[in-house]
Amino acid sequence: MDFDDLESRLPTAMASFAELRKDGSVYVDKTAFVQKIAGSRKPKILTRPRRFGKSTLQSTIKELFLHGVKPYDGHDSYFKGLAIEKLWHDDGSYLVLHLDFYNLSSGRTVTLFSDEVMKAIASFCRANELAEPDQSSDFGACFNSMLEQLAFNSLVLLIDEFDAPLLRHYNQEQELARCKDLMDQLFSAVKTQADKCRCVFFTGITRFQDLGLGTAGNNFTDISYDEEFATCCGYTHDELKQYFAQHLRYAAALRNGCAMEAVSDAQVESLLKDMSDWYDGYSFDGTKQHEVFSTWSVLRFFANAKATLRPYWVTEEGSGLPQLLKLSLDRIDLEPLIAKITKGEVLIGGQEFLYSSLINPQANPYSLLFQAGYLTFKEPYDPSDNVHLACPNQEIIWGLTNLLVRHFFNLEVDLCTNTSSRKARAALSSLDAEQILDFFNYAIEFLPYSHNPDNEFWAADLIILLLFGLGYKPRVEVMSLHGRADCIFDLPGLHTTIVLEFKFESSPDPKQLDAKLAEALQQIKDRKYALNGTSEPRVARFGLVYCSDSSERKFVRMALADQIEL
Repeated sequence: MDFDDLESRLPTAMASFAELRKDGSVYVDKTAFVQKIAGSRKPKILTRPRRFGKSTLQSTIKELFLHGVKPYDGHDSYFKGLAIEKLWHDDGSYLVLHLDFYNLSSGRTVTLFSDEVMKAIASFCRANELAEPDQSSDFGACFNSMLEQLAFNSLVLLIDEFDAPLLRHYNQEQELARCKDLMDQLFSAVKTQADKCRCVFFTGITRFQDLGLGTAGNNFTDISYDEEFATCCGYTHDELKQYFAQHLRYAAALRNGCAMEAVSDAQVESLLKDMSDWYDGYSFDGTKQHEVFSTWSVLRFFANAKATLRPYWVTEEGSGLPQLLKLSLDRIDLEPLIAKITKGEVLIGGQEFLYSSLINPQANPYSLLFQAGYLTFKEPYDPSDNVHLACPNQEIIWGLTNLLVRHFFNLEVDLCTNTSSRKARAALSSLDAEQILDFFNYAIEFLPYSHNPDNEFWAADLIILLLFGLGYKPRVEVMSLHGRADCIFDLPGLHTTIVLEFKFESSPDPKQLDAKLAEALQQIKDRKYALNGTSEPRVARFGLVYCSDSSERKFVRMALADQIEL
C-alpha cells in the first residue's frame, strides 16, 4: 500500500458521515455515543474545541434519523458493521432540520445571520410541505411558527456551532446583545415546543452557561464534561491503533527509512509515544484513561508525506485560533500567565470555572483558554472543588508560546520553530555560556524596540516563554529558604538542572556590565539556588546581564557561576 492509497482513506475535513462511509474512508466508530444521544428525547448540548469531530457526530445523527440502520436506496446502510447497528430499534420517520450556525453567521452583521437562519427554515418548510413562516417576523416567531405545524415527536433538530454568532461579535457590545437575544428566542422556542422534538442536539465551543439564558435553556442537558461522553470526540490511543494501523506503520517506515514490511512493533510504539506527546492529553472529564488525541492533528500528520511531528491544529488552517482565544488573551496579564502555565497547572475555583461567561467582562480568562482548547482537565472535574487545568501536549505548548509572544511582544514571526528547537538543543547541551548567550540573542533579535521596557523582566519573560514552548518546562516560582531564582529547568538527557539569574543594566559601560554580572554570580552562590529539591544529579548555574541601551538591546554578559555534582 502506497502513500496515495493511505492518504485517500483519511477522513476529509468537511466530509459528512455518509460521505465518509460511501467513500470507504476511515471512520472511527463513535456510534455507541450516537445511540446514547439519539436514544433520549432530552435536549442535549456538547461543547468541544474546533476540529474535534463535532460536525461528524452531528451528521451521523442526521443520517441515523433520515435512513435508520437498514439498507435503503439499493445499498447497505452506512451503519452496517458499526456498534449502533445492533443497538438501534427506532424505525420511525422523522423530519431533520440541520443548521450550521458557523456558516450561516459568516455575514458581517447579526441581522444577516438572522435572515440566513429564517431562509433555511423556510427552505425546510417548503421541502416538507409546511407553510413558510413570515420572514418579516422575529427570529423566535419564525421557529415557533415552524414548530407549531409539526406532529408530536416528529422533528430532529441539530444545530452545529450554536455559539458561532456570539464568537463573531464578542467585541461588539450591541451586536453581542442581539446575538444573546436571538439565542434566547431559539432556546425558548425549543423549550415551549419540546413535545414536537424527537431529538435536539446542539454542539459548540463555548459553554452553555455563556448564553446567560436563565430558565430558557433549563430543559437542556450539558453533556460536555460527563464521563459517559468523555471520548465521543477525538481519538483514543486504542482507536488510533485499531483504525489507523496501516497509517501508523507507514509513518514509522518514513521515520526509520525502511519499507513498511520491515517496521517493527517497537518502532510503531515509539512513534505512538511521540505522537502522544505532541497531540494527545485532552481530557474532558479529567480522567487519565479518557484522554484523546486532537482529531485534526492526527489526520494532518498522517497526510504529511514526511510524517513530520509539528503543530497542525494551532494554525489558521486548523482553526486553532478562534475568537475565543483572542478574547482570553485580551483579559490576561503576562507574568501571572507565565507563572501558571510553566508551573504545569492552573487552578480555578469550581464555581468560578462553571459560570465564567463569554459575555461577562470579568470572566476568568483561563476558563476561556480551556474552552478554546489550549488548556484541559488534569484532574477529575468537580465543580464543588478547584478545577485543575494544564496544557494538554507539546503542540499546544508550542502554539500557545508563539501566540503569547505575538500578542504580548508584538513579534511578527513565530518564536518556536524547528530551527529554534535545534539551536536550543545545541546551545543548552553544550553548557557553554557563550553558546547559550548567542542562542538567547537569536531569540530576541526580531523584537521591535517599542517592546523593550527598561527592566530585566522583559528579556527574562521572553526567554522563559521560549524555553516553555520548546518543552524544557522552566520553573519560575521555585522558592527556597534563601530566595527565588529567576528560572530553573532540567536537561534530562544531560542529567542536569540549569539555573538562570537575570540582571538588567541600562548603561553600556563595560565596567558596569561586569559589575552587574558579578552581582548575579554572587547572588547565585549566596542563595544556593536549586541545591535542594532537584531530581537531577548535576546543577549548572548561570548569571546573565541584559543591556537596554539603544546601542545594545541584547544579552551582553553570561557566565557559569558553578557546576555542582549533588
